[in-house]
Amino acid sequence: MITRPLSCSRLILAITVLSTLAIWTSVTAAERDSLKLLTIGNSFSNDALGYLPYMAEAGGKQLLVGRASIGGCSLERHARHLNQAEAGDPKGKAYKTSHPKTGEKSDFTLPELLSAQPWDIVTLQQWSQLSFKPETFQPFADELIAAIRKYAPTAEIVVHQTWAYREDHDFFKKDDGFTPAKMYADLTSAYKTFADGKSFRVLPVGDAFQLARQTPRWTYTPDPKFDFENPPAGQFPDQRTSLNVGWVWSTPAKEGSKPKFFLDAIHCNAAGKYLAGAVWYLQLFNADALPVAYVPKALTAADTAELRPHALAAVQAERARIAAPAAAGN
Repeated sequence: MITRPLSCSRLILAITVLSTLAIWTSVTAAERDSLKLLTIGNSFSNDALGYLPYMAEAGGKQLLVGRASIGGCSLERHARHLNQAEAGDPKGKAYKTSHPKTGEKSDFTLPELLSAQPWDIVTLQQWSQLSFKPETFQPFADELIAAIRKYAPTAEIVVHQTWAYREDHDFFKKDDGFTPAKMYADLTSAYKTFADGKSFRVLPVGDAFQLARQTPRWTYTPDPKFDFENPPAGQFPDQRTSLNVGWVWSTPAKEGSKPKFFLDAIHCNAAGKYLAGAVWYLQLFNADALPVAYVPKALTAADTAELRPHALAAVQAERARIAAPAAAGN
């Protein structure tokens, strides 16, 4: 049999493909069995952590979680509390949480939480209402990055890409061209441009949400049979296709007051928490599969089976996106 030598172009292509496969293998081969994780975030990072410890347990992983999270907290506010802490201002003790080492419940500073453990990973994210505005990331992100490298020098910094709000959020009722698709595109650009500039990995939760929302199972449409203007007390519309909390009745603040019917088109419901947690599990543990045994009580096995492929697709796409430029540079 006569074999022909590869042309220059074919040789380059072959080397590129092999390099890409080598990079891909190096990413997926080093699956973690344990992880010490600190989040610098807000309610969105808490949503992602909702089921992650249970997934880790089901997958035979050891997971220690610390939270430097404040509801509605932006990068600017985190940086402000950091500066207060380093200046000795009591306002720097802004994080009400359990100490990651001692379990003590108290108010802590960001430097205290960062130095509490030899963290493997520290996550960063922008407040969702600013996530699609890249001009809001700096200089605050750089201040936080410097603090992480100072107080948690062993930690890898990973960027948490948040998600677009549900279609019925007030943001999308202004007739100004700002749609869920626009919010997703802009926040994705902001997060990934920022992460690429720092050579940080991304937790592509927003991508997974977007993928799921393209399918009939997770495409939310308002219940046509429900009276949203005069909602029957204690009753809910059909929201089974939603990844967000949606319409809920509030718990009366005091005796004699009436519950209010209000919309939370922002935060994750059980399905959203599972999807976000699945992305974090795959990306942070460098895993290629999710533990199927764990099914949250609020979901069915069919629900989780529908969600897992979207998490895996988002993570695989993000890994390939990172691998491609590296392979092209070889």
